[in-house]
Amino acid sequence: MTFGTGIPLRQFSTHLRNDAVRHQIILDRVERNSVIEGLPRFTKTTRKECLEEIKKVAKR
Repeated sequence: MTFGTGIPLRQFSTHLRNDAVRHQIILDRVERNSVIEGLPRFTKTTRKECLEEIKKVAKR
């Protein structure tokens, strides 16, 4: 199986083309997975810091 040769998900899905929506989806999944692993839900501060990091990584 070969990965990375098709259309990127961001181009395939219209709602993922919007940076703000995509970042919120990523943040939601990270928080959900963290809770499943037994970590507490994000605070407003944690959510803000994570979102800032997501935006930094997206600029690369």
